Amino acid sequence: MRTRVLTLLAAATVAVAAPATASAATIIGGFSAGLVNVKGSTAAIGADTTFSNGGSAVLGSSGDLSSVGLFTSFVTSSVTATQGADVTFSGVFGSFAGQVAKVTTGLNFVTIYTLGDFTPTTASGYDKGKASVAFTFNQAGGAGSDISGSFSFASPPSPIPEPATWGMMIAGAGMAGAAVRRRRASTKVAAA
Repeated sequence: MRTRVLTLLAAATVAVAAPATASAATIIGGFSAGLVNVKGSTAAIGADTTFSNGGSAVLGSSGDLSSVGLFTSFVTSSVTATQGADVTFSGVFGSFAGQVAKVTTGLNFVTIYTLGDFTPTTASGYDKGKASVAFTFNQAGGAGSDISGSFSFASPPSPIPEPATWGMMIAGAGMAGAAVRRRRASTKVAAA
């Protein structure tokens, strides 16, 4: 009996003395990014178009990701406007892996909403958590013209946007694309 009591006391002492495994917090924040040199697999963008890009750069960040600097570059995979298609990106701050949950198309635009997991860099002290990425692709000049692309990242995931929200995002991307197009046209004229 005495041996059992001593064994139980020893086990209790070890359990109390053993350090508890601390769990870091999940990231709460987001960032927006621009896609560079976007190409579409079809002349006129729409459902099932695969969008490739030459890279991505952070245009703004918030919350736990506010330390991610402006124009921080990272690698974004090709994105296919098909429900269930895989989407990934990676950078110095972490990586995302998910699937397309919703695709919305219209005249000269495609929006793609993805859900997945964000894995921060091990040095950040944060745990892996659920996240969302909403892509917007716009072809302001119609079929065969340049494509502009951007996306917003959110952790925890933002809800699937309502149609009115998509409309505002698309209008904003369209205006950005038009500004870039106008700037290119004025640059060409000035050089001539």
